Amino acid sequence: MTDLRVHFATRRGMVHAVDGVTLDIHEGETLGLVGETGSGKSVTAKSLLRLVPTPPGVYAGGEVSFRPRNSGEAVDLLRIPDQQLRGIRGNRIAMIFQDPAKALNPALSVKQQLAEVFAEHRSSELFRDAKIVAGPPGTRPLLRRAAHRHSTFFERRLLDLPPFRAMEKRLERELDERIASALSATRIPNPAKVMNSYPHELSGGMKQRVMIAQALACDPDLLIADEPTTALDVTIQARILDLIQDLQEQHHAAVLYISHDLSLVKRISDRVSVMYAGKLVETATTQQLFDDPLHPYTRALLAAVPTAEQARGELAAIEGTVPELVDPEPSCRFHSRCPHAGPICAAREPQLLTRKQQHRAACFLYDDPQDLGCPVDLMPQSQVSETQ
Repeated sequence: MTDLRVHFATRRGMVHAVDGVTLDIHEGETLGLVGETGSGKSVTAKSLLRLVPTPPGVYAGGEVSFRPRNSGEAVDLLRIPDQQLRGIRGNRIAMIFQDPAKALNPALSVKQQLAEVFAEHRSSELFRDAKIVAGPPGTRPLLRRAAHRHSTFFERRLLDLPPFRAMEKRLERELDERIASALSATRIPNPAKVMNSYPHELSGGMKQRVMIAQALACDPDLLIADEPTTALDVTIQARILDLIQDLQEQHHAAVLYISHDLSLVKRISDRVSVMYAGKLVETATTQQLFDDPLHPYTRALLAAVPTAEQARGELAAIEGTVPELVDPEPSCRFHSRCPHAGPICAAREPQLLTRKQQHRAACFLYDDPQDLGCPVDLMPQSQVSETQ
């Protein structure tokens, strides 16, 4: 992802929800994307699959280059035709949404929803394994629509005829085996019962496992997990995280893990990127970010996390509010809340530059801290030692 810009048209102007974000994710790697609510994390993730509704959304610039695992050719997901994108979405790139209760269709059983994934992206394998190699003209499209549950009344009557009925039964048995296998992989007990259940009959943790099974059904190259444990209690959260990590190792998939919970991100991620007000402000390995955060916003986020050693009293909070994102002026968007801010921060936009090995931050403190005019005792410790 290079210089991605996603805006939303409103009566007051264009909201710059994602403004020049550059990210890279490697095979088998977990990248954590953190930031407070409204920072642009979910819009960034949905842009990978072109799921931002247009209008009101506008893809204002940038590119999203994706190279499938077994292909040497990269494609720009923002510019390829819709039909080609449908072959990637849910197949090579899959997404676990924040609230499974809203992501799952309440009118369809678990079996019907997973069957649609296999029928859309694995129909050739289904026909091969179900030993459906030939038939009258139009047999495969007819059976494919049946697997999708999109058959017309006439097609249903046609499928009742003996030659078609036998093929449909074999196809349904193959689908049942694949669905049960996908559910078993997520450690769902009694998958045969769950696959015939409807979402409202399942617990929150079970619905999330169904979502994970659906996302991993086609062995994707990239899995996007958008706050997948938000609505779950702590014990279920731990199980879901362990499950995602185990399945990632089995499938060798890259994972983009989105969260505002720093403790979860620290546990699961190899690298971490921090977003604030539509901008990427810092990116580093997980150990670097938590041991030596560079950006003032990252430092403030970590300081706000309560610890067992912390004395009783008020929790640390970041003063001020998130800036207005309607047609923003060029500046550091954190400057109104930053203890290190100087005149340059309100006049210019800092660039995300390499400050240490594998560690980038967008802050003027690491260009020339003396230009900020802030007191030395307010500077990060690493900068104090450099200026003395």
